[in-house]
Amino acid sequence: MFKGMNIIEFGKRFQTNADCLQYLMDIKWGEGFKCSKCGSLKYWKGKQWNNLRCQDCGYEESATAGTLFHKVKFPLLKAFHICYRVCVSKKGMSSCELSRELTLRQKTCWSFKRKIQEAMKSSEKHPLTGSVDVDEIAIGGLDERSQGRSKGNKKLVCLAVEIRKDGQMGRAYGTVINDYSSVELKKIFDTHISKEKAQVRTDEWTGYAPLKSEYAMERIKSDKGKNFPEMHNLIMNLKSWLRGIYHKCSQKHMQAYLNEFFYRFNRRAFGKSSFHKLIVTMVRTKPLFIKTFTT
Repeated sequence: MFKGMNIIEFGKRFQTNADCLQYLMDIKWGEGFKCSKCGSLKYWKGKQWNNLRCQDCGYEESATAGTLFHKVKFPLLKAFHICYRVCVSKKGMSSCELSRELTLRQKTCWSFKRKIQEAMKSSEKHPLTGSVDVDEIAIGGLDERSQGRSKGNKKLVCLAVEIRKDGQMGRAYGTVINDYSSVELKKIFDTHISKEKAQVRTDEWTGYAPLKSEYAMERIKSDKGKNFPEMHNLIMNLKSWLRGIYHKCSQKHMQAYLNEFFYRFNRRAFGKSSFHKLIVTMVRTKPLFIKTFTT
C-alpha cells in the first residue's frame, strides 16, 4: 500500500503504466480471483500479463475491467497522477490545471475527474454523532432574486458538521437541496446524522421544526452566525474553495464537487492513506462513462 503525500515519493513508486497495473492487480485480486461472469474462483493467466482467464467459462479480464479505470483512453500513469493530485493536494486541482500539467485535453481530465468524484462520495455507513450543527446555504454569484431564502439562480446546499468537545470540527457532509422545506432538509438528516447518538443544533428556520419529532434537536437564534462559529467557518472554506479552484459550478454537478470537498475534509488527518483508499474504491466501483454525466 502506497502511503505518502510527497510528489517525489509518488514519482518513485509509480514510474510506468506497468507499475500502476500491478497496483490495481494487487487490489483487485489480492484476496483471490473471482470471475465477474460466472463467479468461479479458478483461473489461468491471460494472454497479457495483467489479465486473468476463468477456468470454467473462459472469460478473460484485465486489472482495469469492471472498475472506474475501465477503457481509460490515456496512459494509466497519467490517470494515477490525476487521482493523486485530486485527493492529496490540499485544495485539489481543476481540470484546466490538470490538462496543462499532464498534456491532456481539458475535457478528458474533466470526465475522468468526475469518475473520481463519484468514488469520493460518502458510503453513508458512518452517520454523524455527538454535537452536530446543521445549516443551509446558497452558492452562486450576485443574484437579486436570491434574497433571504428565495432560491433565484443559486445552488442550495444543506451542511452538517460534528463539533467535538475541544471545539474543533469533526466530520462533515453536504447535500444539494431544491428548496428550504423540511422535506428537502430531511435528506441530510436521514443520510448522514444518527437518530440515536446525535444532538442536533439548528437556527430558528421553520423548516427544521417538523424534524424535532425524529431527532434530538435544539433550535437557537443564529445571530448572524455568531452562535454557529464552526459551521460558518466551514461555509467560508467551502465557498472560498469553489471560487478559487473552479470559479463556478452548475446545479447538475454541484453534489459531485461537494463529494470532493468533504472527502478531503473528512480525511485531513489521514492524508497519507487517502490515495490508496481512493484507488481501492475506484477498483470496487462499476464503470461510468461520459454520457452518464452529460445526459
